[in-house]
Amino acid sequence: MTALAQANNPSQEGVVAAINSSGQGDFVLVCEHASRFIPAEFKNLGLENDVLHSHVAWDPGALGVAEEISTQLDAPLVAQRISRLVYDCNRPPESESAMPAKSEIFDVPGNINLSPSQRQARVDQYYLPFQHTLSAQIDSHTARTLPPALVTIHSFT
Repeated sequence: MTALAQANNPSQEGVVAAINSSGQGDFVLVCEHASRFIPAEFKNLGLENDVLHSHVAWDPGALGVAEEISTQLDAPLVAQRISRLVYDCNRPPESESAMPAKSEIFDVPGNINLSPSQRQARVDQYYLPFQHTLSAQIDSHTARTLPPALVTIHSFT
């Protein structure tokens, strides 16, 4: 299964992918918006399919670019496998935009009026595993050599 297929089907592989984790390059790559996958429990956050396939939900093409760079530079890649609308791993838990009630011009009904416990559940399920995986990659690289250069990949479509 390709990383793109895995990123859009995290139920089998977890919420974060560590690709080329033993890479020896001088970089650690990050793709926080690699997937548009929204777990069934969130009922598409109340959004229409055209929105879920747009840049609002993910960075189309970013994972493919990140995979190619990972291969070319022999660099580890950490990719989020859940839509940024469920939890944007490019944001800390205290940021309202980590679980946005509005993204670009679209209201996100499933994120409106989240309780503190609902927000914390998403932090625990999506943000913390991502951060732990990223930290482990950085720590592993640092143990071998100097701290890596951290490069994030986005498509800006």
